[in-house]
Amino acid sequence: MKHLIILFSFCAGLLQAGTVVTEVHGVSYEGFYTAEQEGLPLVVILHDWDGLTSYEMKRAVMLREQGYAVMAADLFGQGVRPTEVADKRQHTGELYQNREKNADPDCGRD
Repeated sequence: MKHLIILFSFCAGLLQAGTVVTEVHGVSYEGFYTAEQEGLPLVVILHDWDGLTSYEMKRAVMLREQGYAVMAADLFGQGVRPTEVADKRQHTGELYQNREKNADPDCGRD
């Protein structure tokens, strides 16, 4: 997971605002980045078990207005936004169960 966040943060440095899509191990992830200008301190927002939603994006904009660059990372995958409790448990459980992937030093170097 930490490698995914680093990759999103790097990609976010190329934009001033908007969606950041990246691929890790053949899976696309879609985050949201916003900043008033380059060189600001970066805040990373991690979503809860319903995936990246308008709530995280709203909070990102609020933090941007306080003078931060903000990356709202996607941990489930592009378009994966579970709405049912069983789906939320499944996707969150997948994150916890695959510790090797989250600690992979080659993450993002496919």
